[in-house]
Amino acid sequence: MARSAFVQGLVKAGLVQQSEVDALVAKAGSSDFNIANSLFESLQMQDDRMLLGRLYGDAIGKAHVPLARVFAHADALEKLVPDMARKLGCVPVYFLGGVLTVAMPHPEDPAIVANLSRLVGVPVSALFAFPQEIENAIEIQYRHSQDLERLSDKLAEEVESAEGITPAQLVEFAKSAGVVDLVRGLLLYCVKRNASDLHIQPNAKAIDVRFRVDGQLQTLVRLNKAMGEPVMMRLKVISQLDVTDRRHPQDGRLSLELHKQAYDFRLSTVPTVFGEKAVIRAIGALDKTIKPLEQLGFSKRNLRLLTGLINKTNGVLYVTGPTSSGKTTTLYAALAKVNRPDINIVTVEDPVELRIDGLSQIQTNASIGMDFAKALRAVLRQDPQIVLVGEVRDEETAHIASQAALTGHLVMTTLHTNNSFQAITRLVDMGLDPYLVAPSMIGAVAQRLVRRICAHCKEEYYPSAEVLESLFYNRAATPVRVYRGKGCEACENTGYAGRIGIHEIFVVTDDIRDMIVNRVPLTEIQREALRRGFKSMRYDGVLKALQGITTLEEVDRVTLVANYL
Repeated sequence: MARSAFVQGLVKAGLVQQSEVDALVAKAGSSDFNIANSLFESLQMQDDRMLLGRLYGDAIGKAHVPLARVFAHADALEKLVPDMARKLGCVPVYFLGGVLTVAMPHPEDPAIVANLSRLVGVPVSALFAFPQEIENAIEIQYRHSQDLERLSDKLAEEVESAEGITPAQLVEFAKSAGVVDLVRGLLLYCVKRNASDLHIQPNAKAIDVRFRVDGQLQTLVRLNKAMGEPVMMRLKVISQLDVTDRRHPQDGRLSLELHKQAYDFRLSTVPTVFGEKAVIRAIGALDKTIKPLEQLGFSKRNLRLLTGLINKTNGVLYVTGPTSSGKTTTLYAALAKVNRPDINIVTVEDPVELRIDGLSQIQTNASIGMDFAKALRAVLRQDPQIVLVGEVRDEETAHIASQAALTGHLVMTTLHTNNSFQAITRLVDMGLDPYLVAPSMIGAVAQRLVRRICAHCKEEYYPSAEVLESLFYNRAATPVRVYRGKGCEACENTGYAGRIGIHEIFVVTDDIRDMIVNRVPLTEIQREALRRGFKSMRYDGVLKALQGITTLEEVDRVTLVANYL
């Protein structure tokens, strides 16, 4: 039986096999839309879903909008109330030039578009999105900070009006629909703002809820002080922690369930003088894919150097940088690059942030003595070729990792240092002998995340002579053009949207090994690396600023503490 051009495109794109087409049609019917929708719900990877959306959008002559990666404009959402959006099965995205852009399952139907236009009172431009995407987007995008604060105040009145509320009653209140909706709303708002972390911080008079967006903490919600304990109890309940223990730090994990999609979070609680504080790390969608190394912002030169290091058969590769600088993302991408069925790869992590088929992933558990060192010893008896260690925190783990490298294993791990060279001194300071560091270490990657300039409001300008003198030696009189964001609704008037990595890669050569063994000062090692062509993070950042990816101010912000010559 002849298949439509859309179905043939699915096979050509590799989303389905030719042998699976008949079963797919039997399940979903002959309609291209039903086939696309059924396949969308069965695909696990976000990138595959985006490809499917683009293929179906092309088939109907409409662009697909990936709603999971879109921040809807407030003035667009005001044009259609949530209940009506659910009833019509569509979600507003933008309102520009008097035209409302709306995502819907059937944008090719002129009658549906015309009816919506009459309802909202403005012209409508229709884009395609799958029903599941729309359903989840309605729940996420219509969450506003003011609604959360109003709900908090309303619930606080119930707490304050109940005289002598007992701990048992407080626990029951934390299970009430209002508190459940408040906590769920905070998590949804975290997803909406694409925040990497959510801080629930009690103060003397209120509870500040701060979101880390593009690396910057912003206080976007302020809850009533009376809601501190109920919110904390609710978080502990869904993370399966001890709700009666308020004196000790606790760590857990929780998920935000949406329609056939879930977002994973990591919870950390600590007691403070004003009550317990929670920090929630947004790990992301459980169907999140590992980005290829080519998409992490590595320059061609750095990508070539890193690819050479991860293809070695033995040695330790350190990825360095502060917390939340993208080290784990780089390591996962590196593992995906070298992962093959004929290679045994084992990871030891705390915690396992992303589950990957084909890898043996082990989570440490300090409460039973299963630390990095103990787990790593066990792993080396599992015949691995490549081992990922989440972090080198002590001399014992560093020693085992180095010994493993000398016995034919490639070890990838992270280390907290300001730049790549300091990996050497950090290991020695831990107690590792230079005679062990030198032969085992093959290189170090240092990285930071800088904010990207918003594509909607990017403008060019020419920096002052003083700024240029601080960046370039022997600069000619030729004007230098760079870029910045003016600020707009799309970027919340910050001028930035998203982040990208800047990197430096220090490759350990035989000459540098001799210098390490002879305890040559780090400054001399730096000079040797520079002589061999080493390029710093700051250099990489300035190049990205000249290319219009980030700003000179961002490069200064993240690299001035790197301590270079």
